[in-house]
Amino acid sequence: MPDIKPGDLVTLKGLSKQEEKPVGIVKRSVGNKTYEIFWINEGMATRFALVDKAKSHRLEVISPVDR
Repeated sequence: MPDIKPGDLVTLKGLSKQEEKPVGIVKRSVGNKTYEIFWINEGMATRFALVDKAKSHRLEVISPVDR
């Protein structure tokens, strides 16, 4: 599992092949494997009942930031 870093584009695990999915940018780490996320498509994120924080086991990196 790749490390999640600030700036990475993420979605929920298992949705990477879906056309409509919540997409967010990792803002920062806020604890042990918990990240603060800025959801780009907030309406879609609301549909999936997402808040601004998510655990790493629920996230999948769809585009890593250049390291």
